[in-house]
Amino acid sequence: KPMEMIFVLDCSGSMGGKPIEQAKKAIERALKHLQPDDTFQVIRFSNDASQLGPQPLPATKANVRRGLEYLGSLEGEGGTMMIEGIKAALDFKHDDRRLRFVSFMTDGYIGNEAEILAEVHKRLKASRIFSFGVGQAPNRFLLDRMAQVGQGAVAYLSLNDDAGEVMDRFFERISHPAMTDLEVDWGDMKVAEVYPQRIRDLFVGRPTILTGRFSGSGESEVRVRGR
Repeated sequence: KPMEMIFVLDCSGSMGGKPIEQAKKAIERALKHLQPDDTFQVIRFSNDASQLGPQPLPATKANVRRGLEYLGSLEGEGGTMMIEGIKAALDFKHDDRRLRFVSFMTDGYIGNEAEILAEVHKRLKASRIFSFGVGQAPNRFLLDRMAQVGQGAVAYLSLNDDAGEVMDRFFERISHPAMTDLEVDWGDMKVAEVYPQRIRDLFVGRPTILTGRFSGSGESEVRVRGR
């Protein structure tokens, strides 16, 4: 299934120097992975947010070159208004023909984690969030929770890692969705406290795990449905 890739790059002062260079290398590798039927967008945030265009662009060779030029122009400076980046990334009208992946590249040096997580939850809709913690001491609490709330995953990109290899592993994972929009019909089972309520997509090589509590006895047929 074609993908809609939204890359959100933290361009605040704390990302200046090697961290933003690592993040840009990872996005550059990702742009080169895109197929002609995929679409993409690059968003930057610091004190405010701006982006390559008003909507995701088809991943033609010309548009990918345009994306790489825009990426190369970005620098780390200013504050960290991450909520502006979240709004810009998650408020696009979604194309149902594509799987939407939103990748946040940030060190997470902010102090309003609860507010950010609430915005992610409110605006998520059909997006899957993958957070990339960049640098030597990223905010792991925020990045782990963003990926959890966003039904995605988290990866960490240190200053000494090969940014291309980290992004290659990410694409290897998301390029093989086995089943999306999962639902479980528990039949006659008395089930409570099932978590997570929105079931994560099933990708090759990565299990989807539910926890819960059931009571009673007897037999019941459980059905798992998805696309």
